[in-house]
Amino acid sequence: MKTEFKKDLLDVSLSDSDILNKYILCGDPFIFTGNVGLYANLKSKIAQHFTIDITKVHMVGSAKLGFSIARSKLWKSFNDESDIDMVVISENVFDRLWEEMSDLNISLYDRTEQDDQKFNSFLKYFFRGWIRPDLLPLRYHKTQLWFEYFKGISYKDFGTYKITGAIFRNEFFFRKYHETNINIIRKGVEHA
Repeated sequence: MKTEFKKDLLDVSLSDSDILNKYILCGDPFIFTGNVGLYANLKSKIAQHFTIDITKVHMVGSAKLGFSIARSKLWKSFNDESDIDMVVISENVFDRLWEEMSDLNISLYDRTEQDDQKFNSFLKYFFRGWIRPDLLPLRYHKTQLWFEYFKGISYKDFGTYKITGAIFRNEFFFRKYHETNINIIRKGVEHA
């Protein structure tokens, strides 16, 4: 699939949106090749937990494609240490977690320089309509429920992998993030 993906990156008749649709929003994930029912079960389990429609849950990353398109790990193959990265696209879930985090006063905590860098990364993603609880520099008790849920479904019914989750506020932010990343990768492939 990596060869086909790279070929499509060079195809000027395909938009960034076309590539997003073909490889991320459609198709069976690499990790569940030959067992699409397992993917449906995972999406359903997450959708039920957050009381959202199954169409608002997607797998991204190397578990979906078989290789990473994150710039820091570009083309790295899925392996035994890889995570299954799931995203929830929901204004309700996003706003609920945002409200829960609103009483966090980060200035009350002793922080290291690394904590501050992590929090700045969190804010960068948040500004782009994406909550990544893993970037909160503190063990903030209200976001721990998020981690506990994904920890509870990891290493069990869906393989021996950690399952992680992030939240996009809506499809606009999800598409914008991924289409921008695809566009950057395309420019690199064109000049390679």
